[in-house]
Amino acid sequence: MSGARSLNAALSAAFLLLAPLAAQAQAPDYRLEVAPGAKEETVVSWARERCEEWDLPDAPLRAFRDDKGEVVAFASHYRSRPLIGADLSSVRKSCAVSFEAKNSADPSQFSDKSWIAATWTDDGRHVQALIHAEYHADKHPGACRFKEAMSCWYNVVTAARSSDGGRSFKTDEPRPLVAAPPYRQDVDQGRHRGFFNPSNIVQKDGAWYALIATTGGEGQKNGVCLFRSTDIKDPTTWRAFDGQDFTIPAVDPYRDDLSRARPCRPLRHLPTTVGSVTRHEASGQWLAIVHLGPDPRQGIAGGRVAYSWSKDLVTWSPLQTLVTHPTMWSKDCGDRDRYGYGAIADPASPSRNFETTGDQPFLFMTKMHVAGCKIGPQRDLVRIKIRIVKDTP
Repeated sequence: MSGARSLNAALSAAFLLLAPLAAQAQAPDYRLEVAPGAKEETVVSWARERCEEWDLPDAPLRAFRDDKGEVVAFASHYRSRPLIGADLSSVRKSCAVSFEAKNSADPSQFSDKSWIAATWTDDGRHVQALIHAEYHADKHPGACRFKEAMSCWYNVVTAARSSDGGRSFKTDEPRPLVAAPPYRQDVDQGRHRGFFNPSNIVQKDGAWYALIATTGGEGQKNGVCLFRSTDIKDPTTWRAFDGQDFTIPAVDPYRDDLSRARPCRPLRHLPTTVGSVTRHEASGQWLAIVHLGPDPRQGIAGGRVAYSWSKDLVTWSPLQTLVTHPTMWSKDCGDRDRYGYGAIADPASPSRNFETTGDQPFLFMTKMHVAGCKIGPQRDLVRIKIRIVKDTP
């Protein structure tokens, strides 16, 4: 998931095209701000708690309450380890591996490197997961025409399940696809391709939803698409939004007839991967969080955390800035730290899956230490309290 910085750049052009349309929309009635007096807190320290050098938060926080009353969370690298605690404020790293791909050289297995990207459970024991699955052709002899990793990166979203409260996950073979590009990994090499970084899963009106980003290509526009499942326990029920309804199933580029593939419709005003989607209890509106890079048009040099509101998960408001700080896309070699993978979660949420927030949730992020202008494995999971404020006329 570290390549998300290039995904952000690839999608920025789409954001520029949408800016005039965004300006026509009305601003929502609520705004986000850092809570007065709030200070950054370290949730998981790489220096103190890592299980190996590259055991680090490389994805946004996902959490649920298990059937024993404990909180189980994920914000890990491709060797996925859970964070477990009495509540969301006291989770600690377990060195037991919950899920790991096979490092397979066969792209049709969708099992090279994989991240637990989203979880959802109704009973705390049986857990469904969306998997961000990367194929790095440069690591497999003869699989790529290039030597640079980004040019050889191919990505899909698959599914897995747990029957022990997230301590271990299994998947079917062949791995069920939730989102995939309509071509194989050897097509259009020279850039990273596919579907990436699912948001968390939320439930609405008897169905389940997630936002998934794509870099586009072969008839698919880049952006963020909305996906819906009518049966969360059956990954084959996920469908992408076509602009009118949820009619687009994933087509396996290695097993299915590719003439059946159809593009999803990217949503306006969401330019890049969505770190989290939560429902604000007081307003009933959905809140999306995104981490963005430098924006010279707004005088933002290092990057920012931005947010958008929606009443239906389809129509989103123009982005507003929550906080500015150096992000993983910053080019300033003077940075001591950079941030990424922002996600909102409220420890007091009554939702088993932390789908809702009150007025004072936390912004969880990965804090990345910068040395010699490079980001290495020294990364902590941090949080800061924010508040949601109703604007007065």
